[in-house]
Amino acid sequence: MKKITVDGELLERLYRLKILLKYNSPAPADGIYGWLKEGKELTLNHDVRIEQNVGLYGGPYAPMAGGKRSCGLATVGAFTYSMSALPDELNVGRYCSISRNVNFIDSDHPTDQLTTSAFLFRRWNHLFKEFHTEGVREFAEGFSPKGKPYPTIGHDVWIGDNVTMSMGIHIGTGAILAANSTVTKDVPPYAIVGGNPAKLIKFRVPESVIEPLLRSEWWEYNPQQIFTSVENDFDRVIRGISDGRFERYVFESFEITEDQ
Repeated sequence: MKKITVDGELLERLYRLKILLKYNSPAPADGIYGWLKEGKELTLNHDVRIEQNVGLYGGPYAPMAGGKRSCGLATVGAFTYSMSALPDELNVGRYCSISRNVNFIDSDHPTDQLTTSAFLFRRWNHLFKEFHTEGVREFAEGFSPKGKPYPTIGHDVWIGDNVTMSMGIHIGTGAILAANSTVTKDVPPYAIVGGNPAKLIKFRVPESVIEPLLRSEWWEYNPQQIFTSVENDFDRVIRGISDGRFERYVFESFEITEDQ
C-alpha cells in the first residue's frame, strides 16, 4: 500500500500528458483538476502506470461491500477512457471504451461454513460485534477473499453500461461486452458477448483476420499511420506492419510505484 499527497506538480503533470479527470478537462486551477485537488491523500493498493491521452472520469473507486476502496487511478493504456471508477489493481490496454456503472465482484463470503453471513468475518460491524465469540474472532482474523486478481482487459475493448465482471478473468483484445451483461469467464479476442451469464454472440471481425491482427500488435504503432484510412482495411494495416512501413510509437506515461 502506498500513500501520496496530491500537489500542484502532480496535477500539472497529469494535464500535460492529457490524462484527463473530467471530459475535455481544462488546466488545473485553484488547486483543482477534475476530481482531484491539492492536499488530498491518495491511497494505492498497487503500482499504477497511466499512459498519455487517457480519460479517467469516474473518480474514486468504491468496491462491493467488504472490498478495498481505491483512489481512482489504474494502469491504463493510451486512448482509453472510462466513465466508471476503476480499482488501482485493474490493468487496461489501449483504445478501450468503458461506459458507466461497470462493477467487479470483488467481495466474498464463506461458502463452506454453517452460515455465509458477514457475522463470521465483519469483526467491527455493530450489527454482530456483541455476539462474537472467540472462535468467530479467530475465524474473522484469517478470513480473506479468494485472492483472485481483478480482470485484465486487452486493447480495443468496448464495455457497455452496467457490466459486471468476475475476478480473475481476461477480456481479449478487440472484444465487446454488451450492456447489462455479467461476465464470469474469459472472453476471446474480437468476440461480442452478452447476457447473464454472458455468452458468445458473434465475432466482430472475420475470424480469418483475428490472429493476423493480434500478431500485428497494431496498437503499438503510430496512430497517424494506422488510421490514414478507416475503411475496414485490415490487410493494409497488417501488411504495413509486416513490411516495416509503420513505426512503433513510444507513449509517455505517469507512474506511481512502491519505490517512489
